[in-house]
Amino acid sequence: MYQNLKETEILKIDSRGRIVIPRSMRKALGLKENSYIMLISDSEENELRIIPLPFSEDQTFMRIKVIIPDTPGALSQVSKVFGELGLSLLYGQTVVIKKGQTAEWSVISPIPEMPVDDFEKILIEKGNAISVHVERPMKSKMI
Repeated sequence: MYQNLKETEILKIDSRGRIVIPRSMRKALGLKENSYIMLISDSEENELRIIPLPFSEDQTFMRIKVIIPDTPGALSQVSKVFGELGLSLLYGQTVVIKKGQTAEWSVISPIPEMPVDDFEKILIEKGNAISVHVERPMKSKMI
C-alpha cells in the first residue's frame, strides 16, 4: 500500500537569505537545476511553503486580483471563465472583504491569448466580477 511520506529537515538561512533543499527532497519532488518553485509566506501561521511548479522557462504568467460578490457560487462562476478560456490556475486564494458583500480572489495564471483589457471585460461580464486588476504580464520568475 502506498504511503504519503513526509520528510523534515532543519535548514539554516545564509547571509543572502538562501537555503539549500536537501538532495533527497529534490529527488522526491522531481526538482532539478533551473526548476521553478513558488514560495508562499503566511505571517499569521509563521509559515513558509515551497511548492514545485510544472512549467517551462518560456511561459509567461499574470497575477490577477478579482473582486467578486460574497455569495454562494460567485467564485465558481468566475473560475469557470478561466476554464472556458483554457487557462489553468497556478495559484488561487480567496479572502472575504465584507461578509455577505464582497470577496477578493487572487490568482496566478498563464496569460490568455487576447488583450488583457478584453480578458478583464470577460471576467466582469461572464464571470460576474465586480472589478478586475491584472498586474502586467511577467516571465515566470515573478512568482
